[in-house]
Amino acid sequence: MSHAQILVGDSDTVRSHARVLAKGANCLQNMESKTPCGGCTSCKLFEAGNHPDTFYVTKTKQSIGVDDVREQIVAPMSTKPFAYSYKVFIVDKAETLTPAAQSALLKTIEEPAPYGLFLFLAAHSHNFLPTILSRCHLHKLSSDTSTAPNPELQALAQEIADSAHNLDILDAFQMYRRFEQYKESKETLQELLDLIYHAFGKKISDSARAKQQPKQEWLNATSAITHAKNVLSQNGNTQLAVELMLMDMTSASSRSPQA
Repeated sequence: MSHAQILVGDSDTVRSHARVLAKGANCLQNMESKTPCGGCTSCKLFEAGNHPDTFYVTKTKQSIGVDDVREQIVAPMSTKPFAYSYKVFIVDKAETLTPAAQSALLKTIEEPAPYGLFLFLAAHSHNFLPTILSRCHLHKLSSDTSTAPNPELQALAQEIADSAHNLDILDAFQMYRRFEQYKESKETLQELLDLIYHAFGKKISDSARAKQQPKQEWLNATSAITHAKNVLSQNGNTQLAVELMLMDMTSASSRSPQA
């Protein structure tokens, strides 16, 4: 799990997704997979709103300023978690972070303590400084209404998300063949990965809103997509990134109990 993530989308979707990530980070039952079990002490404290290592960052004015960041993030990060593995900071309306506040936050996410997890919930990513964006994983959980997504990419993304529960080696190979037509354009491939993440993110958010546990393969898929996006952003090997992502999805499917 990346230590700093920007979740972009409508408020209900990003909040639901953030709750799953935050609860899963400190789950005592599924410490490796980071999947919330819903029944352990940590999960129950989170649901009750009393988790000692979860921090909701709020703004004291119209925007989130320097003092807000120093008092609600930087200061608490100076000490280790009270009882669990991570101190989780959920920053709602993160698009209102002032440039000065983002600068004050930079060192904390640039040189993170091993117990820090930062979830920035935003309606859009336009207001984030490049230095912040470069140190966070950006996930678009809702389609950008200002730019209609490529319908062909959107259809492929949804097909992958819908078939994740029974994806096998042959399916992964066939999927890769379909990815090949986009490998020459990293911008198009990044758009496709964003759409796939969005499709899985919607499944996770919908299950959270219905107070159901998200399927393990959905969470594993988002981790695999995040890794692939990170490789591509660093100009890594496109073919290898996509192959590993699909293989990770295949492995997750084979480990998950079938309905």
